[in-house]
Amino acid sequence: MKKSKSEIIELYMNAIYFHNGVYGTSQFYFSKPTAELSKAELSFLAAIPNNPELYNPLKHFDKTKKRQERILKQMVAEGKQNEYKKLIKNTIKLDLSTSVDLYPDYVTYTHQELKNLVASSEGLTKSLQSSDEATRQQAEVELNKRGEKLLNSGVTIHTPLDTKLQTLSKTAIQSKIGVNDIEGAIVVIQHHTHELVSLIGGKDYKKNSFNRAYQSYRQPGSAIKPLLDYAPLY
Repeated sequence: MKKSKSEIIELYMNAIYFHNGVYGTSQFYFSKPTAELSKAELSFLAAIPNNPELYNPLKHFDKTKKRQERILKQMVAEGKQNEYKKLIKNTIKLDLSTSVDLYPDYVTYTHQELKNLVASSEGLTKSLQSSDEATRQQAEVELNKRGEKLLNSGVTIHTPLDTKLQTLSKTAIQSKIGVNDIEGAIVVIQHHTHELVSLIGGKDYKKNSFNRAYQSYRQPGSAIKPLLDYAPLY
């Protein structure tokens, strides 16, 4: 498949890393679409991908600004000195957008599964289960470091989440368990695919809080009997 230069640059701009979990020229730093950004703001964003850690505007704003000015100076070589003088005086003010996780219950579980996979592939599982606290803490630090590196590499995580079912499950648990001191959780697995399609961690679950769907360990009691008796028949 052949693509034009403009299509190639569009694909590239939507994939490169701008730090802080941002890929592509999103609305994260200025809370507005790319088409509404000024040339000064665009040049500021252009400064980041060369070295996202060094030019992370949230930690090293001055370094990012200095590189932006270096980028703008190239306009002088192109005979656009008047425009350069105008843009170089523009004040850059970050206006961070707030990301919202629509399905925090499921996202939290997915992140935990990813950590488990990384721990297994990197040989950290045994250390994480060690009886020595120092060993566990060191392994946790290493796991977080490797997990963050993986996420920052641009990896895409695909899940079988059924958003409609997730919304229905959330509504059901909030409407059926109305008493303040009673909690609950819902886990839905698609039988014929064995996929986890919905997971609710509590009535009003907030991201990274206690997720009752997979962090609450309790004896099933007599509720397990129908599964033991009838599940083998199907």
